Amino acid sequence: MLGNSASEGEGGGPRVGDLLPPLELPRARDGVRVPLRAPHRGAPVVVFLADVESGREYVRELEARDSELRYWSGRPLVVLPVARGGCEEERELGAGGVELLADPDGEAHRRCGVRGGEAALFIADRWGQVYHVARASAEAELPDIDEVEEWMRYLATQCPECGVPDEPGWTQREER
Repeated sequence: MLGNSASEGEGGGPRVGDLLPPLELPRARDGVRVPLRAPHRGAPVVVFLADVESGREYVRELEARDSELRYWSGRPLVVLPVARGGCEEERELGAGGVELLADPDGEAHRRCGVRGGEAALFIADRWGQVYHVARASAEAELPDIDEVEEWMRYLATQCPECGVPDEPGWTQREER
C-alpha cells in the first residue's frame, strides 16, 4: 500500500523526495490564488484531472472524505485540465471542501510533468516534499481515497525529534 506507484518516474515533474513546484493557481470559483506549498495549511494532495467528466466521481469521493483527510492535515487540491476553470459545471464540481484550481496557461501541468489527458496524484508533506506519485490514463486508475487517507495518517505521524524516519523512500533504501 504505502509504496510508490510503478509509474512514478514517467512524465517528468516531481518524483518522490523532490519538492512540489512553488506554484500558485487560481481557484476556479473565484480566482483567488492558492499555493501548492503552504506549510500552515497542511499536506497537499494534488490531483490533476485527465478530464472534468471522467474525474467527477474521484472529486466526489475526495469531497466525501474531506473531513477525514483534513483531520490528518491533508489538503485536497484538484487541478482542472489546461485552459479550463470558472464555468458553472466546474464550480459545482468543487462545491465541497476540495479546492478546485484552474491551470489556464498549463504551467502547473508542465512543471509537474502531467501530459494532456493524463490523471496524476501527488501526495506531499506540509512543506511540499513529495512522498507518493501516481499517474494514470483516467482518474479511476488513481489510488483510492482510503489509500490517500492512509498516506495522510502516515505523514501526520512523522516526527524527526522522536526518531521516526521521515524521509520519503527510507524503506526502499533499507532494503537495498
